[in-house]
Amino acid sequence: MTTIDVSKIKFKPVTVTFLEMQEPKAFPAPLANTHFELLPKPISVNEYRKYYYGVGEKYYWLDRMVMPDEELLEKINAPNVDIFIFKVNNQIAGYIEFAREEKYVEILYFGLLPGFIGKGMGKYFLHWVIAKAWSYQPKWIQLNTCTLDHSNALSTYKKAGFTEVKKEIHQRRILM
Repeated sequence: MTTIDVSKIKFKPVTVTFLEMQEPKAFPAPLANTHFELLPKPISVNEYRKYYYGVGEKYYWLDRMVMPDEELLEKINAPNVDIFIFKVNNQIAGYIEFAREEKYVEILYFGLLPGFIGKGMGKYFLHWVIAKAWSYQPKWIQLNTCTLDHSNALSTYKKAGFTEVKKEIHQRRILM
């Protein structure tokens, strides 16, 4: 497992954009040689961090890498949290984490592992994530992105049907 040298973490102001979608989308047609698997609970922090940091290392996803194990274990195994892995040709290509709240579903984290980026699967993956979020039958779904994420993230979410609700400046951890 990757260990983060916390002495090299600094805080940087970033713009966080909060987005919502108010109307359901249909599941996309299956993509050949792909499938999604719900991870059975309890999920270990080491297994979870492998997916989390595998997807997010380039984008400074550090919060859950430095979170105390007990706190993370509780978060990822909460009854309202579902985590799926995305497989292509039986290889793990990415993961998605949902939080089901009373009125909405939040897409907390998701993305492809670096070896699967640029291979035409991103749009399908995002559309599956959106449709799965709607399958929980919420009143709306939401997610957020920040200026540390992929440069096309915000425009991609808007093209997929999300609308911007607000922007805020937050301090985020980055590695120096």
